[in-house]
Amino acid sequence: MATIRTRRLSNRFVAPARAINRFDDLRTRSVDVFAEGGWSSIRGALEMQGWSTPHLDQIHEELRQGWPLAIALHHASIRLGSCPRRSIPG
Repeated sequence: MATIRTRRLSNRFVAPARAINRFDDLRTRSVDVFAEGGWSSIRGALEMQGWSTPHLDQIHEELRQGWPLAIALHHASIRLGSCPRRSIPG
């Protein structure tokens, strides 16, 4: 009687385990730092001045694109057609 030979699987082509990336945590958290400071502190200051959520979203996007804060505020007020009264200097 002929015996059936089964091949033993090699460990040569084992699927790699998920690599642990030390930057995974940074991608899940929103840590944006700009020339004027961290986004959380900028956002807090703008909220105290009366900027609304749509304004803040627009300003954040402008800062991510590399615009300075003063220009980002100007662009947000033009695009949304308004700005808080307390944010106007003078």
